[in-house]
Amino acid sequence: LISPDDMLQACSLWEKFDVPVMLRKFDSGVMVIQNKSHSDEEVFARIKSLVTKPEALRTGISPTDTAMTLGIAPAMAKEHLLTAESKGLLCRDISPDGFRFYINLFPEIDPCNMYFVKGYGICSTWIKAVSTTGKNAFLNQFISIFTD
Repeated sequence: LISPDDMLQACSLWEKFDVPVMLRKFDSGVMVIQNKSHSDEEVFARIKSLVTKPEALRTGISPTDTAMTLGIAPAMAKEHLLTAESKGLLCRDISPDGFRFYINLFPEIDPCNMYFVKGYGICSTWIKAVSTTGKNAFLNQFISIFTD
């Protein structure tokens, strides 16, 4: 067995030997060993494609959903989701059921005309997706602001 301290010390030597992996520390403090060819942009693109599916537009995605899609551990998926949130791609909801992440619609809203919804884009797709459920009175009221 290798102690955590010994492992960290070994990781610090990797840069000197040009190994194909590196130690990465997320903002939360979680440290992982990952391939140097890893691309956050690629992960964000996969997360965005997951979170913009009609079902995900209604219910959001969890770290478990993301883990299954990306083929990684749920804890690692949560770190990627939190990083995507910090970049403005996602918004987070924390409930007793855990974390749910949703696409961030705010970048598409024009502050000069915030009640105008374009007939295209993520915000428009979200409105169509959630308006078909009819289950949530608050959401329906929110949607009516943008569609009336």
